[in-house]
This record gives sequence, C-alpha cells and structure tokens, in this order.
Amino acid sequence: MKVLQWTGPRQMQLTDIPQPEPEPGQILVRVDSVGVCGSELEAFTGVSTNRFPPLVLGHEFCGSVVATNSCQKKWRQGTAVALYPMVPCFHCEFCRSGNAQVCPERKVFSIHLPGADAEYMAVDERIAYEISDVLLSPAGSLVEPFSTSIQSVKHVCLDNTAENSGRCVDSLVVIGAGPIGLLAMVYAAYCGVPRVIAVDLVESRLEVARDLAATDTICTRGLAPEQISNAIRNVLDGHLAQSVIEAVGLEITRQMAVASVAPMGRIGWLGLHTAVTQADFNHLIRQQVTTFATYSARPEDFRDAIAALEAGSIKHFDWIKTYPLSEGAQAYAALVDTPEQLTKAVLRP
Repeated sequence: MKVLQWTGPRQMQLTDIPQPEPEPGQILVRVDSVGVCGSELEAFTGVSTNRFPPLVLGHEFCGSVVATNSCQKKWRQGTAVALYPMVPCFHCEFCRSGNAQVCPERKVFSIHLPGADAEYMAVDERIAYEISDVLLSPAGSLVEPFSTSIQSVKHVCLDNTAENSGRCVDSLVVIGAGPIGLLAMVYAAYCGVPRVIAVDLVESRLEVARDLAATDTICTRGLAPEQISNAIRNVLDGHLAQSVIEAVGLEITRQMAVASVAPMGRIGWLGLHTAVTQADFNHLIRQQVTTFATYSARPEDFRDAIAALEAGSIKHFDWIKTYPLSEGAQAYAALVDTPEQLTKAVLRP
C-alpha cells in the first residue's frame, strides 16, 4: 500500500509498504480522509519536540472497515468509522474516569505510532466510532479536531452545576481562526452562545469565521496585547468577554487572552506551540479568572463531535481543500507557506 512518509524538514516521500494485517481485537480500515494538523506542520518544518523522522503523520482520520480479527463487536464490512487519535491502556484511573486523553500509557498516532497518511490502518476496535456514510469526507476527518475544540468549549462556556446545567455564557472570544479555533466557534454557536468573537491577524480566516459561526471579528494586525481589551470592549458594549479560548499557543496570543477576559471569567488554553509564556498572574488572581488547559479530547467529546456533525452544525466545508495522498507534500508546504490562502487541508489516499 501507499504511505506518505515524513523523512526530514520539508521532506516527504510517497512509498510502498506491506498492507497491515489486523491483530486479534483489531479492525482493518481503508482510510477515506485524513486532516493535516498544525502540530504535524511543526514536524514538517523541523521544529517539533515530540515527532522524529522517519514517520508517517496523520491522526485526524476516518474510513471504512474492510476486515476484522477476533473482535468483540460484530463489525459490518463497509461500516464508516472515525478513529480516536490514540490508543490508551483502557484500565488506568484516567481511562476508567473517561479521560483517556491523559492516560500515561497512551500511544498517539503520528507520534508514538505510524499515522494515517496511508491507504490502510489496522487499529484497536475500541478506538473506532461508527459514523454515517455521509460524514466520510471531509467531515469525518474533522471529528478529532472538532472533539478537541468541544472539550474546551464545554469547560469555559457551559455551566455544568446542577442548578444551571447546560447554561451558556453570553460572550466568547476565540483567539486564532485556524481550524481548531473555527471549530470552537462552531460548537459554541451550536450550544447557543449568543456572541462569538473571532480574533486573528489574517483577514481571510476571519471571513471564514464570519461565514461559519462568528458574530463579530477583530483583526489583530498592528495591535499590541494591551490594545486587545479596548477592541473587545468596543464590540461588547464596554465589557470584556466572559470566556476566552486561546487556540494559537504563542506568548503574544496568550497575553491577548489574559487581556480579553472579564473578572470572574474563564480562559481555555488550546494552543500548543510556545512551551514557556510570561503572563500577568497577579491580574489573573486579582480578577479571579479561572483557566482550563485542554489536551486532545475525551471519548465523550468524540461522541459529541459526531453527533454535532450529523446534526449539521458545520454549515459547509468550502474552507477545506482536498488533496490526493500523492500530493500530500504540496499540501503540507501550502499550509506552511501560504496560510492566508489555505485554512485546512485534507488528504485522500
């Protein structure tokens, strides 16, 4: 079968390897589509701290079941599935509590395990979630990033206390209108958040945000972090945002998040770029701001992403460009070199 292998900075090679055989408890999936994640672009450019060549990338994927081996579930051949991006141990305290994403023994595709930039994948049946056939491409490849955004939205936008279960905040600022930020906006709007403000320095991405979910947009080009609070107040009639999601991961965008949140507000940290950031913690403490760091998605978020997609939460997929696997190297390069022209790329083997 064909696989697209990352072999070094800005180097990818389409090559042939034997088709995998499913082991007991595994299913063989014919990959339908696989998204290119920002974390994998770090690998492509040679700055990743946890991915090392040679490696097959890709962890946002869906496909169809073509074979099984001694599985507990009676899988029907051709069943469409979205795949959880990692294989946890399934029995530790975190897995048992529904937090498999932080399982100490987890093996993540495109980090610890070969990814899905390939024609076939043999995977543990327990990480496969059935989806409708209509979600195969490109929607099915969005289940993983959508579920990541969903976890953050749940933490910062929804009140899960018994007396206010399901109640939404009145305003959310999302810093970063890349795919993860866009999907956070979509889910917030889907849950009923009335004001969703997109913040980005690329106007073309703000256009996508307005088209999909954002009620307001702010272009940060030329603005310092301390000026963001004024821009937010201008949009929200003199107020700061009740909730903020930071979906970039740079020091400056994290500082923007701190400047955007109201007293007693919440910040969700989603961006995974800069490891160490200076921030005004005295301000956060004095304003009693609650912050939530979220990594990947819980199984419940994965299921909720499928449900939201099947309910039509995403209006259209025109903001996604599809490439054949043979042109995967061009897709990675385009995302790095011309981000203002390409929001999301999906590969189809």
